[in-house]
Amino acid sequence: MNTEDIWSIAGAVITSIGGSALLLAVFSSWLSKVWASRILEKDRAKYQTEIELLKSDLNKKIHEHNVAVSRIDAQRAGAIHKLYVLLIGWFEAALEIRAPNKLHETDQEIAIGTYQQWAKELRTQSEKLEKLSMLFAILLQSETYEKIVKCGSSASMLSIMFCDAALNSKETEPGKILEAIEAARATLEKEYQKDFEPARIALVEEFRSIMDPTIKQIEANK
Repeated sequence: MNTEDIWSIAGAVITSIGGSALLLAVFSSWLSKVWASRILEKDRAKYQTEIELLKSDLNKKIHEHNVAVSRIDAQRAGAIHKLYVLLIGWFEAALEIRAPNKLHETDQEIAIGTYQQWAKELRTQSEKLEKLSMLFAILLQSETYEKIVKCGSSASMLSIMFCDAALNSKETEPGKILEAIEAARATLEKEYQKDFEPARIALVEEFRSIMDPTIKQIEANK
């Protein structure tokens, strides 16, 4: 075998090996793509399942949150309604006392007895207002609560003042007792609306914001 034959055989071997390598490289590339695609599909399915589970869990949490918020809003609305009723109750009791009347034309004992009944009602209403204000503090916005507390404190002081004049007067003469009552009536007439109106408006506005959530957004954007 001469040199030319040797180089011819070597070239054939190299060519053969080269072709196989190329074929192997192409096959490896195709196989890699197939497996990559399968792995990708498997991962995609896995992640899609996880996404669906997360979405389901999120929707469940949102629903639970909305239910909880709705329940709290219902409690807040109920609390505001009760406070509003008591606030108006005290206001009407005060209004009855300070409104013009003809008691001075009746027997002094009868007049004093009537004022004493009104004083008891006024005091009862103020005590209820104070008690519920403290119980419902957690359900009210801080600004509303501050106005309710201020009004409750004012109502309490005015009620005590009038009760002292009508029920606990140190005077024994009916005329003197009526003079003390008239002085207390004048103070009540001057002061009874000062803290009542801001509290009433605050309760109405907060109640409306619960019933119509868009009001909250409008207020937030101001």
